[in-house]
Amino acid sequence: MLTVLLGGCGGAGSTADSLPPARAAEPQHAELNWRESHPASTGERLVFEVGELDVTENGWSVGVGVENRTPFDFEIETGPAGYGFGLMLFHTGDLKELEEANREGSLPALRRARRIEPAPPRILRAGATWRGTLSAPGSLGDGSWLHVVFGTFRGLGDAPEEFARVVWFTDHAHQL
Repeated sequence: MLTVLLGGCGGAGSTADSLPPARAAEPQHAELNWRESHPASTGERLVFEVGELDVTENGWSVGVGVENRTPFDFEIETGPAGYGFGLMLFHTGDLKELEEANREGSLPALRRARRIEPAPPRILRAGATWRGTLSAPGSLGDGSWLHVVFGTFRGLGDAPEEFARVVWFTDHAHQL
């Protein structure tokens, strides 16, 4: 509902005037308690956690964590070269929508975290866990569904292909 409403061409016969205006989500708190794994729920894997979400009049914050349950170290890119950490907003909570947008290269813009406290380590060592809070100013669209984005993690040393480059979008979604 956010950029799609603004991105259309409003010519004669446009239905844009009949669409409701986009609104900011009301302040809210949610205990999400999501736990997801890559590449599988057992064996060597990265475990991604999402805890509390807070949406305020001035921005948002979400508690996150990553546990490295592999024998490999991972470089974590948080700057412009990496995909980044933050939120993506979708029209529905259907995981198929996210997967299709990813395949087609039409993912919505990343709402990049402007602040990460404490900052993730440059290298997430084998067996280590990092937990922090992502936050940024700005409103989120009322009624939209958010996924949390973790990335980019690059497997070091002899890491197998499934760990070469990992950008994780949560399977879970939360409606604002």
